[in-house]
Amino acid sequence: MILTRLGNKRRMKDELAKYFPKHRMRIELFFGAGGSFFYLPEPKYAIVNDLDDDVTNLYLTIQSNLELLRHQIEIVPISESLIKHWKQNRETDPIKKAVRFLFLSNFTYLGKGNTLRAGLDNSKDSILQNLDATFKKLQNVKIMSRDFRDVIPAISFTKGLNDKEHCFVYLDPVYLDTENYYKVPNWTKNDTIDCLDIMVSCGIKSAMSEFNHPFVVAEALKRGLNIIELKERANIKKRRLEILITNYENLQPSLDFNST
Repeated sequence: MILTRLGNKRRMKDELAKYFPKHRMRIELFFGAGGSFFYLPEPKYAIVNDLDDDVTNLYLTIQSNLELLRHQIEIVPISESLIKHWKQNRETDPIKKAVRFLFLSNFTYLGKGNTLRAGLDNSKDSILQNLDATFKKLQNVKIMSRDFRDVIPAISFTKGLNDKEHCFVYLDPVYLDTENYYKVPNWTKNDTIDCLDIMVSCGIKSAMSEFNHPFVVAEALKRGLNIIELKERANIKKRRLEILITNYENLQPSLDFNST
């Protein structure tokens, strides 16, 4: 809602909504910009995770220091000199760290933090206009910052109260062979395989977004998972077919995810 990142699912929300099952708790293992969370009907409970400390610090700061963050965004200058400074220097104060991350993500070309994105846009106003809505969406969300493999084992599931039957796991990892565009250049085929294996073993309805990469499709089918073709979207310089991999049969429920 306020964070601009590659792979943001905002533009895929209508396609995703068709195939997300009804659920009371959503578990997102790769939260990122939160496109699937902020733009789809929200579940009653949510646990979101991202190993990137800049991501989790931003959302924790919105939860706990909204007005101070708002003020710092209002006064930050949009300049190339600031890009150069923040490329070489990190911030330790949580609020300044959040502003730095927003600046490098939203005000630079492709969010890579290298050059100022010059054009007819007003990224600062967009952030400020969406801060309150983001704050509201995050009020009852638990935020974790772990390796994706460690998240589900850390959650307490209780029969009748928080049983797996009413949960849903969504995975939006780094797409295979696009890792150079992210801050995780060491993403490998083994990491993608671990995502698929979580879907097979976790005992919870799960879905994973990817492109129709031949390796990913083959490994998913090998595990008996379903492949749903969604639509083509731009991938930097070319268009690719977005797919949704699920461990459940194709569902088309209502957009109300809250289970009674």
